[in-house]
Amino acid sequence: MIKFSDIIKAVALITVFSILTRILGFVFRIYLSWEMGAEMLGIYQVAMSVVGVLMMLVSSGLPLTLSKFTAIYETQKDRQAVNRATTATLIISLSLSIVLCLLIFVFDTPLEKIFADPRTVLIILTLLPSVIFSAIYSSFRGALWGKKNYFIVGLSEFVEQALRIVFFFVLAYAVGQTLNSGIVAGLSLSIACLFSALMVIVYYFVKGNRLGNPRDQYRKILKSATPITGVRVATSALQPIIAIIIPMQLVLAGMSNENALAEFGIAVGMTMPLLFVPSTLTGSLAMVLLPELSSQYAQKNKENVVSQINIAFTFSIFISMMIVPLYMGMWQDIGLFVYNNERAGLYLLYSAWLMIPLALSNISSTVLNALGMESKSFINYLTGAVVLVIIILSLTQTIGIVSLIVGTGACMTISSAMNISLINKKLQIKTHIVTKIVSMSLLAVPSLLFTIFTFNIFDMFCPKFFALAFGSCAGALSFILLCVMFKVVDLKAMLLEFSKSNKKAPEISPPHIQNTK
Repeated sequence: MIKFSDIIKAVALITVFSILTRILGFVFRIYLSWEMGAEMLGIYQVAMSVVGVLMMLVSSGLPLTLSKFTAIYETQKDRQAVNRATTATLIISLSLSIVLCLLIFVFDTPLEKIFADPRTVLIILTLLPSVIFSAIYSSFRGALWGKKNYFIVGLSEFVEQALRIVFFFVLAYAVGQTLNSGIVAGLSLSIACLFSALMVIVYYFVKGNRLGNPRDQYRKILKSATPITGVRVATSALQPIIAIIIPMQLVLAGMSNENALAEFGIAVGMTMPLLFVPSTLTGSLAMVLLPELSSQYAQKNKENVVSQINIAFTFSIFISMMIVPLYMGMWQDIGLFVYNNERAGLYLLYSAWLMIPLALSNISSTVLNALGMESKSFINYLTGAVVLVIIILSLTQTIGIVSLIVGTGACMTISSAMNISLINKKLQIKTHIVTKIVSMSLLAVPSLLFTIFTFNIFDMFCPKFFALAFGSCAGALSFILLCVMFKVVDLKAMLLEFSKSNKKAPEISPPHIQNTK
């Protein structure tokens, strides 16, 4: 039987690793912004956006689909089906990654004419091995994810991030005088991906898992993975498109090429990572939610499914809304303290609200995937993406880089709203998302004022770090207390309801699963 405490432990475990990984990545990104400068950081972001498309093709929909099927097969106690599905995913993703890398390598010269700076293509080439290693890693990761081996999944991602930093400094010391920092960063990522792939491979086989004849699994996996991959690829494909369009539009508006790249680097390389802080928690929840919902929906446990969906939406809005007052209240000092760049803080002020539709998009797409509605999720995202591109093309010359913020918000809001509408219709429920957002937004106002007040008090006699820390704690705690006092979020009742619904669920965690962890 699924126990709510088990879900909490899984989310907590993933969150701890995710926080550690993000802290490392965040600190490293800050260091890169100092080491590279705004212009080189912008070039590196363009290169990463291109490679991101390739990585999404080979390591997004396939592992998600594999985790879903693995969870269902484990429920059915069909270990051979798990082995066959894992093998099929590995063959598909590895073959695709090799073909994609060969295409980039062969057509590197034409690519140089597309980008504003020829150094972009050289950095892309250093990142190509990471695509192949990620294809291998993601296949085994998907199987372990579906088996609920969350520890090794979280640990491997943390180790990858740590090794990326270590190899960056080693390579920078060894060849830093002959290679620019963008190339060194690309090489360090590729090497780190190799080690993380080896790590999950060893764990997979040591735990008694095997490969199998994949013949009967290709069609199932491709049918489910294609729309999921489409959403992820469309997301990543937008990045190089945006990376080309926005600097070009800024140049047309009168900026120099260097300033346009620097502005893009500030917005995407500095501000945007701060917006993904809530996803440390909401992403952990989504990771646990997919195999759990897949198993329960397959067994027609509707009450349990609905309960978990409602909790997931409430939780994601609550976490995101809690951080909005912190960013809006201390934006200038956050930008200066973290990046020594006031414009990064200014863009943070403008974009703090984006965390809410970003979280809703993450959770709603996960739910649709678990309900077998991957194609609908893909169509909804494409609708939002078209709006994003139109807004960028129409407004960048007028409002500058802020068009990216407006467009992203419109894209995520539209796709999330369409996803939630489908969920409500499919399960014949009402999630009351708008009511939750409005209620928490009203309570965020006094939290914002208290954040500003607390920060200003401590800023008069404390170092900036402690002033920001005290301001953040005061703002977050005030928001939590207000939500509880006004019963906008009844944490106790929510946990009791979830626990009660789980007690009604049939057995779906066979004892033999424990032997695979």
